[in-house]
Amino acid sequence: MTVVITHFPSPYQVELFNEIERQHPGWLKVIYLFRRDPTRSWKGVAATHAHTYLDESGVPQSVATDVEQAEFVVFNFYNDSRAAQLIRVRERTGKPWCFWGERPGYRYAWLARLNRLGRLAALRGGRQPIWGIGNWAVEAYRKEFGSSRTYLNLPYYSNLDRFQQSRPAYSKDHFTFLFSGAVTHRKGVDLLALAFKRLAAESPRVRLTIMGEGDLMPRVKQLLAGTDRVEWLGFKDWDELPDVYSSAHALCVPSRHDGWALVVPEGLASALPTIATDRTGAALDLVRTGHNGWLIPAADEDALYRAMRDAAALPEDQWRAMSERARASVSGHSLPAGARRFMDGVHAAVHDVEVHS
Repeated sequence: MTVVITHFPSPYQVELFNEIERQHPGWLKVIYLFRRDPTRSWKGVAATHAHTYLDESGVPQSVATDVEQAEFVVFNFYNDSRAAQLIRVRERTGKPWCFWGERPGYRYAWLARLNRLGRLAALRGGRQPIWGIGNWAVEAYRKEFGSSRTYLNLPYYSNLDRFQQSRPAYSKDHFTFLFSGAVTHRKGVDLLALAFKRLAAESPRVRLTIMGEGDLMPRVKQLLAGTDRVEWLGFKDWDELPDVYSSAHALCVPSRHDGWALVVPEGLASALPTIATDRTGAALDLVRTGHNGWLIPAADEDALYRAMRDAAALPEDQWRAMSERARASVSGHSLPAGARRFMDGVHAAVHDVEVHS
């Protein structure tokens, strides 16, 4: 049995773990540290894989036993005392395990690194594999933890089939940019508001749809006051996203830092040319300027404005070609492929330990 310790049952992780269960029944058990994240409003996806939830009072002996006896353990979260306790439990057994995480370091990078020194101390003295969620994460962990171990690029996967049905339609009358995500400083929505306001002053054709909620909403609404070409959708749940994507012509992901950003493969799967930054893990892996979108410097409002201007100026044939390439660029980023990649990573790690033991 393989055990995963992770934060909470987010829809995309549940989908991946359900697919692993479908392909290999009984092979996986997931330990969720929390039943839900109060900052997320998603409705849950039903878990068909074996799983358990921890309460905040500690780690039951049954869970510690699962971690001790599993063939392999994947730690997907470390910033919690119970996760740190379970890492110590697993390390004492001498059996194989790995850490699987996003690129660290948005704000207070030194403080986060100090936290990892304690919570992930067991990684520093051994050869445990590290799985990075995107190549950007792999590079950061290799720099921090050295090259004397195996690294694997294992990004987040979700069911992109529902987005493959989207059929965005070109319009000579308007061109709609879509933002999907939390309306926060980290996601760069303020930069998007500024860039769109500049572009809207030049082109009566452009529109902007903002889907999401967050603490920066008052500031963004203030920046966009006076324009009637912005649609505010608020929060939309998991099953409502495809219809929104299909109503747009390009996706904007102006994040100052985003360890992966599932919105990028979702937009590409929806056939939307995607504008995203070079501090967004999924964009670095999937977006190529002029091919399926634009990869721009983070925190650069002028670069964002220029990319949006170029997108809106695309002739119909060029937009259609880029739209088709966007969808094709994530044809291999399927949920079944992600499940196989996860299982292959486990098998490779276990085999490596057997070879060196």
